Amino acid sequence: MGLVKLDIGSKIIFDDKEYMIKSFPSLDEVLAKLTTTPYNEKILKVSEIIKESRNANESTKSLVEVNDEKFQQALERYLIIEPLLNIPNRKAEDVEKIAKQSNKGTATIYRWLSTFEQYNTVSSLATNRENCGQKGKSRLNESVNAIINAVIDEFYLNKQQYPLSIIYMKIAEKCKNIGADCPNINTIRNRINNIQPKLVAKHRKGMPIRETRGMPSNFPEVKMPLDVIQIDHTKMDVIIVDEKTRESIGRPYITVAIDVFSRMIYGFYITLEAPSFFSVGQCLLNAILPKDDTLKQYDIKGEWPVYGLPRVIHMDNAKEFRSISLHNFCQEFRISDVYRPVARPEFGGHVERVIKTCMQNVHQLPGTTRSSIAERGTYKSEDYAAMTIDELEKWYLDFVVNIYHKTVHGSIGMTPEEKLYQGIFGIGEGTIPFLPTVPSNTLKLRMALLPAIERTVQKNGITIDYITYFSETLRKWIIPSQYKKINPNINNKLLCRRDPRDVSKIYVYDEDIKDYIIVPYADIRRPKMDLTELRKSIAEARKAVSGRELEPYDIFEAYDRLQQYVKNAKFEKKSVRRQKSSKLHMNKNLKMEKELLDNSQMEAVKSSNKTIEDDDGYEYYPIG
Repeated sequence: MGLVKLDIGSKIIFDDKEYMIKSFPSLDEVLAKLTTTPYNEKILKVSEIIKESRNANESTKSLVEVNDEKFQQALERYLIIEPLLNIPNRKAEDVEKIAKQSNKGTATIYRWLSTFEQYNTVSSLATNRENCGQKGKSRLNESVNAIINAVIDEFYLNKQQYPLSIIYMKIAEKCKNIGADCPNINTIRNRINNIQPKLVAKHRKGMPIRETRGMPSNFPEVKMPLDVIQIDHTKMDVIIVDEKTRESIGRPYITVAIDVFSRMIYGFYITLEAPSFFSVGQCLLNAILPKDDTLKQYDIKGEWPVYGLPRVIHMDNAKEFRSISLHNFCQEFRISDVYRPVARPEFGGHVERVIKTCMQNVHQLPGTTRSSIAERGTYKSEDYAAMTIDELEKWYLDFVVNIYHKTVHGSIGMTPEEKLYQGIFGIGEGTIPFLPTVPSNTLKLRMALLPAIERTVQKNGITIDYITYFSETLRKWIIPSQYKKINPNINNKLLCRRDPRDVSKIYVYDEDIKDYIIVPYADIRRPKMDLTELRKSIAEARKAVSGRELEPYDIFEAYDRLQQYVKNAKFEKKSVRRQKSSKLHMNKNLKMEKELLDNSQMEAVKSSNKTIEDDDGYEYYPIG
């Protein structure tokens, strides 16, 4: 997935012509000049530039196409070339010096630099076997990875503070014992450098975590928009109602991201489900992409000009922020993920203040719970509840765009919107004019923010949470058992992505056709479920089955029973109404996303002469 960089002096391709960016007339426009005769100048819309880049053919790999092993390899390569990326007038001696230090060929370093500077993503450096000319080159397998992790846990994360030489010697010895090749010492050094600083402080240096102050010790320096964004969750102080019955279904959750420089709300996501990586991912998706389509869908008048990839994401220590998927996403786009020091809530003060301000306005809505029982008094929140989750989203969006962003903020002495414009146009000390960087492929960005699961392809397909998925397109990854006996180290694992709002299909990237394959249920007659319904069905099936493994039909029978319970209930419990409303809301979001993607996807299909459904009836998404 490439990035669209809109810096002054950078070059872009628009309408098959090369332009150089001269300045920014507004936040959603650039003034560009042709780099060839007749050297005309033209005002281009940022959304049109992004659309054209998205529809261009991209042959490089991205985060959603590589497994953990390949991504680790790409990260090691990035760390090698990173010192060269910030040298303005890079010379051959600089490249030769890095090549010598890393024990790599000079041509290899140049190739990595060229690839990275073209696509600006870490995963673009992943091995591309059809082009690299190194077919058969050994890579770290699961056994070697297990040895490295065990030795690091035992000897590096140890108060004895063993040096790298001892750690490498232990790894080499254990690899020799199992007949495996030992990785380069730089690989081990890079693996150690990626360990969370808090773990090093606690286990290697014997420091209480509270004394580490979160590593780094000071709050990241903020000089420009998107230097640092903070993100957090909370339960909203309002009870909402079911869209059909208008009965109360409880309080929703909101995930909010804020740009610390301007105090602009960077993005948000409201849901009835408990906070998870998916909530964080949807908030970031809303934050990174331009907001024009969102405002249009909700018919909100006004502008929400903040968008683009941040440099630092600042979070607390909740498990949804510590997920490997989120960490990999940040590494892919060179975003630093910084965590709040334990027991130091003041480090998250910016986003918490925004949430508090928003909740004070929520207290004006019908059905508010206010901040406490004492403050609520005799007000019966459930009796007065009137807003659905869709209505609450529209209200919140209008509040953000037309009230919060236009109200003077006490800490910055102006409105967040004014502060953002100052930063973007380079008004003030330490700022330079710029427009944010955004991924060129919206579909790949959405995929990268879905939970990832690695699974081996079996003869009956791919099984996740007792549900089997199958498509004829998976057959090429099915390895006969007799061949496995000959070559037990062969790997047919695939990186699968699943949308929690619809688990009836998974997304698998096929390197051969460079498209996403949608792999449905093995039995396509089965009903569509969301992840919450699936988990409840598994729990219900376990009650009915004992003494044997669960089978897919057990899960679907349990699902049917649960659905029947709901139909037979004379008065639905609040939890049931909440679940139904959540499902309806998620389906609406999926429909809106599909509508946003349809136009650009169909253009890409036409340009590549592909159809959305192949001859066998299996769907796929084109990359363009």
